Amino acid sequence: MNKKIITGLSLTKKITLATAISASVILQSCGEADASPRIKDAQQETIYESTKGVITEVEEVEPGNDYKIIDERIIDEKDKSIAIVHTLEGNVDTLSLRKMKEDNSSYTRHSGLRSILYYSLAASYFNRRLSNVTPNQSNYKNASAYNKSTGLKNDLRSTATSRRVSVPGTSSRGYGSGKSFRSFGG
Repeated sequence: MNKKIITGLSLTKKITLATAISASVILQSCGEADASPRIKDAQQETIYESTKGVITEVEEVEPGNDYKIIDERIIDEKDKSIAIVHTLEGNVDTLSLRKMKEDNSSYTRHSGLRSILYYSLAASYFNRRLSNVTPNQSNYKNASAYNKSTGLKNDLRSTATSRRVSVPGTSSRGYGSGKSFRSFGG
């Protein structure tokens, strides 16, 4: 009976040793014994924020979820930014971008509108970073509306405020090597 107890203890020690060796190999394969990524020094970046507002005029193509931008124009007061929606029924709705940003649930009638606005000049109202404002040609009714908005983006940028900020660098080795660890809140 003593022989069985001794054999049992040896097997437990062998399993524990094998587990420890496996864990060590796994951690070393991540690049460091502690498996944490190394972050490069912070980098300086210039952020441009729009000071002007926009009026984006859209036309409903499918009920509630498909729109095309027909016109955009810049206004002096950013807080007066609006979306003018021409519905399929022939109605015209005027929606405040400020209210839309604060409470998305109240715009269920125009549920697909927000995704169109994110790829128009109106994105300058929702997104603080003007560099992320990129008109998408497929969201515009025609090429002239798209070209006008693309030109107006330069006007938005010329009147924007700029500031330098420190942003985290990228990982230099280990898990996620070469990928950004940036995170920006709104």
